[in-house]
Amino acid sequence: MTDRSARLTKAAWALLGAGALFCLTYRVVFNFRSGDSDYIDHLSWAMGLSWPIILEGIRQGKEILWHIFVWLTASAGVRNIWRAAALATAGANAAAYLVVYGCLDRRAPEKTPRWLLAAVVLCVFTVSSLTLPGGPYYVGRGAVNPWHNPTSIMVRPFAAAVLFMTADIYDRRRGVPRRLPLCPEEGESPAFAFPGGFWAQFETPVFTRSQLVLYPLCLVLSAYAKPSFLQIFGPAIFLFLLADLIRTRGMLLPFCVKMAAAFLPAVWVLLQQVGSLFGNGFSLGVTALAAEAAPVTPHSPGAGISIYYLADGWTGFGPFLRTIFHDMKMLALPCAFPLFLLAAAPRRAWRDAGFRLGLVCALSGLLGAMFLHETGERSWHGNFTWGQYLGCWLLWSAAAGQYASLWGRRGQYRLARWGGAALLALHLACGAAYLAAILRTGEYYF
Repeated sequence: MTDRSARLTKAAWALLGAGALFCLTYRVVFNFRSGDSDYIDHLSWAMGLSWPIILEGIRQGKEILWHIFVWLTASAGVRNIWRAAALATAGANAAAYLVVYGCLDRRAPEKTPRWLLAAVVLCVFTVSSLTLPGGPYYVGRGAVNPWHNPTSIMVRPFAAAVLFMTADIYDRRRGVPRRLPLCPEEGESPAFAFPGGFWAQFETPVFTRSQLVLYPLCLVLSAYAKPSFLQIFGPAIFLFLLADLIRTRGMLLPFCVKMAAAFLPAVWVLLQQVGSLFGNGFSLGVTALAAEAAPVTPHSPGAGISIYYLADGWTGFGPFLRTIFHDMKMLALPCAFPLFLLAAAPRRAWRDAGFRLGLVCALSGLLGAMFLHETGERSWHGNFTWGQYLGCWLLWSAAAGQYASLWGRRGQYRLARWGGAALLALHLACGAAYLAAILRTGEYYF
């Protein structure tokens, strides 16, 4: 197969998968018009937009990106408001598919079947958390694909782009020794080996020319789409940079400073958003949470964030273990497939920077959902749980490439390949059942 035909084949599989996902997402979202979902509140905001309101929303850092696309779609002649919402959401999901497939295609070996890669990536957008017999399909947490929230879908293309750009940066600086050399040895790649000493690192590019613009831009757009991504990715990248500093005894400080500087515009947007959402009544507190009980806060004026700890953890080890086990299921059930890949092929999975980042994002989202909650008049929003959903989806996105590449190595990883196929089929079955219930009822919570 020539290079041209190979490129055309890859593009064909990408467009086929994106088209199928676009049609499915459009059908699901349009179906919500007869039920109850988050689209109703978001649509009322989108239809009240105007250019002055949009500019003010951007200044205040609001998560307004999906609403702008819906408003523009409606302004372009799509009179049915639900059709405009379905088109905007389906477009965002299809764009996320193209980003994930494109990034994984660049990172996958040539012998990896591209039809299989396209199919596994499509699974990422359709699977659901494993549903135990007799349990509900959706219990308010743990689902990889929450179809009923438009902003959680809108943030996906930017989140995936940042995840894989960061993985690319870490792949290019792979193998940095514990004591960083001041100059490269003869025949050694000069990338991230800094001739001239410590301060010369500031002259060494961390981002490619395209990443220099795309990286901070995608971070800013993710904040305008939904801040949940920065809530989980910020702690993840902090841990990565801290590990670099410890491993190299501070010699990678300039690299870490450059990475952190790319986040400054997005952090500014987040700060504006906190000010617009919480106002002057923002409060930060610590509240005891009884084991196995959901936090309940009064709907009082003002709003803030509370850090919950397990009160029973100090009085009894049994209740503490039960609560921890219950919370760990929030990660184990939606991410059984990627976690199995990590257990079956640990060295291969852990070597992938994207997989490591996705795993840390999933853990970060889990901890945020466990211990951070909004209080006051925003206590029912549950925004910290969206970080967990997105973290699970990012881990799935990274695991898709790992799994597809295993089938190019037929003589190895049999357990990972066939065990992964069984778990993937279970996740797909649960996802199909959940989608069928949504299409049958127009509801998402049952």
